[in-house]
Amino acid sequence: MRRMDTWMLAVALAFGLGLSGVACSDCNPSPRCDDRIFCNGIERLIAGQCVSVLTNPCDDGVACTLDACDEVTDTCSHVAQSGCAVCSASECTPDCTGRNCGSDGCGGSCGTCAAQQGCASIVGLCQSANQEGTCGRPLALEVRPGETQVIAGDTTDGLHQVVPACNSSSTAVEKVYTFTITTPTGIDARSHDFDTVLHLRRLQDCLDDAAPATLACTDDSAPPGDYGSRIAALLDPGDYALIVDGFDSASYGPFTLTVRFAGSCVPHCDGKYCGGSDGCGSDCGDCGQGFACNQSFRCVPDPCVPNCKNADDTTRVCGDDGCGGSCGKCTGPGELCVPANGTCAAFAGCDHDRPVCRPTCGDDAYCGSDCLCHGRTEPLPDLVVNVDRLRDEILPDTITVDSASCAVAEGCVGGLGVRNVIRFSVEAINQGQATMVVPPPDTRPDLFTFSECHGHYHFNGFARYQLLDGRGNIVVTGAKLAYCMEDTVRVLDGPNVPCEKVYSCDEQGISPGWSDLYGNSLDCQWLDVTGVPPGQYTLRVILNPGGAFEEVTRDNNVAEVPVTVGAP
Repeated sequence: MRRMDTWMLAVALAFGLGLSGVACSDCNPSPRCDDRIFCNGIERLIAGQCVSVLTNPCDDGVACTLDACDEVTDTCSHVAQSGCAVCSASECTPDCTGRNCGSDGCGGSCGTCAAQQGCASIVGLCQSANQEGTCGRPLALEVRPGETQVIAGDTTDGLHQVVPACNSSSTAVEKVYTFTITTPTGIDARSHDFDTVLHLRRLQDCLDDAAPATLACTDDSAPPGDYGSRIAALLDPGDYALIVDGFDSASYGPFTLTVRFAGSCVPHCDGKYCGGSDGCGSDCGDCGQGFACNQSFRCVPDPCVPNCKNADDTTRVCGDDGCGGSCGKCTGPGELCVPANGTCAAFAGCDHDRPVCRPTCGDDAYCGSDCLCHGRTEPLPDLVVNVDRLRDEILPDTITVDSASCAVAEGCVGGLGVRNVIRFSVEAINQGQATMVVPPPDTRPDLFTFSECHGHYHFNGFARYQLLDGRGNIVVTGAKLAYCMEDTVRVLDGPNVPCEKVYSCDEQGISPGWSDLYGNSLDCQWLDVTGVPPGQYTLRVILNPGGAFEEVTRDNNVAEVPVTVGAP
């Protein structure tokens, strides 16, 4: 553990900052009794005393790693010594039998492919890139203005050659389509059926992963919703590559690609799954046989028979009836509808800054910011922001917003019409020794808000975004509408770190040593700077701002980087 400097100790003593055994009334007034010195461990209120419960927040409990603590950034690092496993699967034997690329099954790689080759990562073999669906031999896509084309594809037999600019961590296999534009033409392209990423490049730049080569890139859009992607752009004459990609190596399979070209106009269907005007003389699509478009521009069964029964034939007293209506409302004090079974339940509130645990914690435990009791030596998660990604993936942009846009429903913009936004990527790294556990919304609706526009639940209070002026005043505030907290990238080494992805959208959480990435192409992954005077500002990101999760510390949840707001 890093030594606490003498002058810091003197300051701590002078101000009574939560040293072991000091009564909390004599130290920091917060019940957390935190002396705000990261590398000397954490202090918590136990039986009325500020007690050091974790003497080294960077200790992974394994003798063969060199654990380092940086007091300036409040971050940890772990360097494996000779003979020490770099991730938790110490009994995992890398297996590259019959494989020359892709995963080795233990978090490593079986190799990279030569030029003119791509990795068929599903089987782990380098193959010639001169096969259908690659940049070398893209699949043909006809330009038929005014006609909607629905294409069934499959990336299972695809190669991994290109990396989407809006998710630079993806190693998914992809399929490439090409088309030629002869006059300025708008395109509306959507892909769905698994967690897709859709990106657009000029054909000659198909293999160029540099950001300027990408004309458009999107991950998760509404429509098509359900982790599908959508691109809407006006294209100049030329040859283009439209690439159906995946969020990560586990995202592949059959997909549906819907493409519509629309003269010299950009179709605008944000938030409209069907019907309505696309602004180009047409609508935003039909629902197909057996379905109808409702007033919210959503497809519902036609005719639709409301259903308020569970699979076990019990009655749902609240929630969706399957036809856009409701099975009832919860009316009891503090009651919410539990989606899993359509029952009403009350959930105890929690003041995360001054938590109260019921029943009270024992003599060897403390009450965390999540209002749950935690043992003195219990491993905890610890979220930090990847500052490099935050700084490097800032993108000024303009978006067009109307009353149906999801950004309006989610409160991510300050008005309608053309809005100037600053996009940025946020990668939340769990550098702690425990998983950041996320309860499912089906059982804990109090922690989530259902998004009618996006069609899924958003976690309340995962992150807060702020734009600060030169004096530190808050100019703009935004919030990350987190909807899928999962293992995206393994960024740290250590025996407590899973070698392979554990958590996904189906079972949410962030493992130790892994990060959860929100790319700058996502809806609301921005600050609306419309009307903000041009100049130099500071972008601030705060993870877990309200303390909904108990962590080693919340002092390292803030990151700040400079940002320029240009003229509209």
